[in-house]
Amino acid sequence: LRAWTTQYGIHLILDEVMTGFGRTGKMFACQNEKVVPDFLCLAKGLTGGTMPLAATLTKREIYEGFKGPERTFFYGHSYTGNALGCAVALANLSLFESENTLAGIEEKGAYLERELTKIPWIQEVRRVGLILGFDVGECGKQFCLKLRERGVLTRPILNTIVIMPPLSVTMDELKILVKAIKL
Repeated sequence: LRAWTTQYGIHLILDEVMTGFGRTGKMFACQNEKVVPDFLCLAKGLTGGTMPLAATLTKREIYEGFKGPERTFFYGHSYTGNALGCAVALANLSLFESENTLAGIEEKGAYLERELTKIPWIQEVRRVGLILGFDVGECGKQFCLKLRERGVLTRPILNTIVIMPPLSVTMDELKILVKAIKL
């Protein structure tokens, strides 16, 4: 896709609202594919999901095209520029770095994948970083309702269950999650 958009002079816009900030094991999902977009949309992970804040990043040459009199980049949404949100984002990014958050993502995701694969009625476990999906036959909605009774909130996408624990999840908490799924 990157090669095609470049060939035809089309800007590549990637939405990392859900996948950004370590969720896939790298800071941004596009890094897993070694793709550099022209625009990168960010949100939830900026503040660790604690405050509404969003940002759109772009390349310098695109930014430069909007500088000058009578020119502006008409960009904005309701989650932009909030002072408290920006302060939370800075604190979150500082914690992300000081706690080396990315370091444990692969181990945690691999543990979940390994344990879910052992459950005989779970089909086709898929994973990237700490995002996991698995199929449960024709009972997706009922499965999620049972998990809710056990303290686990998730939702089916048809009969696929998506598990996305917080990046700060501990191995002990993952063991509790696996136990709830096995019951």
